[in-house]
Amino acid sequence: MVGLFGAAMTFISGSAVAADVPKLKCTRVGQTVIYRNQKFTCVKKGGKLVWGKGVPVPVKSASPKPSPSASPSTSATPTPSPSTSASPSATPTPSPSTSASPSATPSASATPTFTPAKNQIKLANSSDFPTGTAKVFESGRTTGLVASIVLIRDSAGLRALSAECPHAGYVVITNGGPELLCPAHNSLFSAKNGAVLRGPANSGLKSYEVTETGGEIYLTL
Repeated sequence: MVGLFGAAMTFISGSAVAADVPKLKCTRVGQTVIYRNQKFTCVKKGGKLVWGKGVPVPVKSASPKPSPSASPSTSATPTPSPSTSASPSATPTPSPSTSASPSATPSASATPTFTPAKNQIKLANSSDFPTGTAKVFESGRTTGLVASIVLIRDSAGLRALSAECPHAGYVVITNGGPELLCPAHNSLFSAKNGAVLRGPANSGLKSYEVTETGGEIYLTL
């Protein structure tokens, strides 16, 4: 009974071993084959070529191939245009304010200096000749005049008349009113335009051009 059981086990074991070897026929020593994840080598045993004991072949785990990552496309990714407000170099540098700089304060243009002509003589300063003033300037070295002049400023303006009476050449005087009087023969003239108002003079007093500039009064002869 025991022998029968042992024989059965031997058959089953041999069948299992035979079932675990490659079906391919072993033809030469050293021949190798992979079968069911085991490497078998052909050996000579008992004068026969048989497959030796299988050696497990290490199974390499298949590492996932990295999928090619899409490189960012320069055309797909919008490149932000440089912002003038974000770039320090784009910030406008304030130009120096002329109003803040003392040297930039506009200075008053210089008033051109009046140069009198050869035939112009200064009679007085404007500040010395307010409205309601009449004054006689007699000829001579002091005034530089070759003929006596009377200068008058009133509501009508500034004017100059000859101060020499055309009757006998005497110098007229102001009487504090709108007339000029000859003290020699009592001729009377208008202080506005030199017209004769009373004889014996038969013509009026000559008018002269007068110029006021830069606070000074000039007579043109």
